[in-house]
Amino acid sequence: MRDKKKGNRILICGIALSICLCVLAGGVILQLSETFIRSGIADMAGAVGIAAPEQLGDIMHLYKSGDGLRAAGEEILGQYGYGRDAYSFVPAWFGAAAYAIPFCIISVMLFSFGLYWRHRMKEAEKRTAALSGYLDRIMEGQYDTLMKDDAGSALEDSIYKAVVLLREEREQAQRAKENLADNMADLSHQLKTPAASIGLTLSLLKKKAWDEETKQDIIRMEGQVGHLQRLVGSMLTLSRLDAGVLKLEEKEFDLEEVLVDAVQPFVRQMEEKGICFGIQGADGISLSGDFGWCSEAFGNIIKNCVEHTPERGDISIVCRDNPIYTEIVIQDSGGGFDEADLPRLFERFYRGAGSSKDSAGIGLSLAKSIIEKENGTVTAENTETGGAGFYIKFYHCHQIST
Repeated sequence: MRDKKKGNRILICGIALSICLCVLAGGVILQLSETFIRSGIADMAGAVGIAAPEQLGDIMHLYKSGDGLRAAGEEILGQYGYGRDAYSFVPAWFGAAAYAIPFCIISVMLFSFGLYWRHRMKEAEKRTAALSGYLDRIMEGQYDTLMKDDAGSALEDSIYKAVVLLREEREQAQRAKENLADNMADLSHQLKTPAASIGLTLSLLKKKAWDEETKQDIIRMEGQVGHLQRLVGSMLTLSRLDAGVLKLEEKEFDLEEVLVDAVQPFVRQMEEKGICFGIQGADGISLSGDFGWCSEAFGNIIKNCVEHTPERGDISIVCRDNPIYTEIVIQDSGGGFDEADLPRLFERFYRGAGSSKDSAGIGLSLAKSIIEKENGTVTAENTETGGAGFYIKFYHCHQIST
């Protein structure tokens, strides 16, 4: 409203100034005209008085009567070289003033309109910037309002209505996610008890097995129960991540320590397959985040590499650090990814061409969700040697901002 009043004041002041200049110019021109006409008559009377003083009275009396003098006067002026051209009588400065004054008035009016238009354009730019910033804040979840009475009020009103609708939908979606996370938590707790009971029963049955075949069947059943427990736990974690209710600690930890912790569950499996494993460049590098969940993410990726690496193969982890991010590259010497699987590798429940029969397609998706929650990114591609490569970057935003 204040900007609108300011623009109106500029326009009104310009118009008022133009009117004042017009009145002033009219008064000046009228005064100059009267002065010039009186000067001309005085010059003519003086000339007659000097040339024929005895006839001056009759001439002035005849001039006052004004009967039939114009035609005779035009003829006399023509005889002495004075035509009907006004510039023959008017001095040069008078003609210049006659053109300069209207030019000044028009210039003032154009300048006023120019200022007014420039002000309106700036106001429109500010309004557009305000609406753009408003939309940016909406994208960030800040649902403040802009109440301003101007040409953009109708647009703002429509935006506000859309914002209210989007906010309600977002809140409903968030509540639905939280409810899903709660339900998954309840379901997980409900499943843990019978799964643990089944596992205990299978352990007792294994001790009482009558033959080796029955014992092997029980071992396979134990494996399936363990797989079921891990699957329930992964589903619970994913639902909590989606709902945004998974609490992650923000503590500094040693990168090499978390990588060693992540690989521990697979050491025996790698020894059985004769896989050569090594970590390079992690010494002295620190990360900020949740130690346990970062170990979980690294572990899921390492597990994928162990499953797809042949006997006597290689798995390597190479770490690099710079002021912007810390990069962890995990590579194996397996057969790599199928080109059709690469775009969907981190999709939930997606099982690629080389996936094991027990894979549920959750591990890589869970790793990606955790890494992104820790302000990182993860991508995968085939290496130059043909194996699989996972490229993880953790960005140091807290270091950049200080």
